[in-house]
Amino acid sequence: MEKGLTHYQLKWIGIVFMVFDHVNTNFGTQLHWPLWFSLVARFVAPLFVFMMVEGFYYTRNRKKYASRLLVGGFAMLMINIIHNFLTTESFTNPFTGQFDPFLIIQGNNIFLTLAWLFLLIWSIDTLRKTKQLSQKIGLTIACLLLIPLILFSEGSIYELVIGLIFYFFRGNLKRISIGIIAFSLLLALHAYSTFSTGDSGTFYQVFTFDNEYMIFTVLPFLYAYNGKLGGNGSRFEKQFFYYFYPLHLTIIYIVKAIIG
Repeated sequence: MEKGLTHYQLKWIGIVFMVFDHVNTNFGTQLHWPLWFSLVARFVAPLFVFMMVEGFYYTRNRKKYASRLLVGGFAMLMINIIHNFLTTESFTNPFTGQFDPFLIIQGNNIFLTLAWLFLLIWSIDTLRKTKQLSQKIGLTIACLLLIPLILFSEGSIYELVIGLIFYFFRGNLKRISIGIIAFSLLLALHAYSTFSTGDSGTFYQVFTFDNEYMIFTVLPFLYAYNGKLGGNGSRFEKQFFYYFYPLHLTIIYIVKAIIG
């Protein structure tokens, strides 16, 4: 029996905890789940980003890989838009009192985040290898255009920083660990600064809501990863997540609408 966890096994761990997190986010209050449940699955997004970076190196066709992520991302975007139009009375920002177009497209969409990150890493990787000035300029512009797209996607700056850590330190778990832990500490300090203002709730409430500092919990899974693909390599295994992700969120949206 092979030691460690394969890419396929890590993906399934991520899927299970992702569903748990989405159920908690949408129904945790009705189910009377404790606030600390929000901390349990904070490793999932970093884990998917890690697997995307690994996929960037192992895929035989980067164009197809990027295309699948983009198709999944735009399909999920349409689902979110339809859901928001059916369930939202107003798209006015409560803070500014102005129409906010981002309220129309809001919703879970890790596909789009991964797609922009994949294209950014691809651009950076090509930029580091090319010697042609014109190509360097073009790739630099592409990077500058992709960064805002990532910042306005699910995970925002968190997944951008994590993705760059995984890319630049790939193959060096020590450096990855230092980068992730340092970033987690910065996020913990940010959560504490929110708590210290005195008007954001108790320490427990703040640290279970502003919980991105828990990204360090991805590290045990990275150390358990054995670098193997796993599974049987079937088309179903490769495409399952692309169908499961929008399907399970659609079911959650429907159930939430029914029970109010």
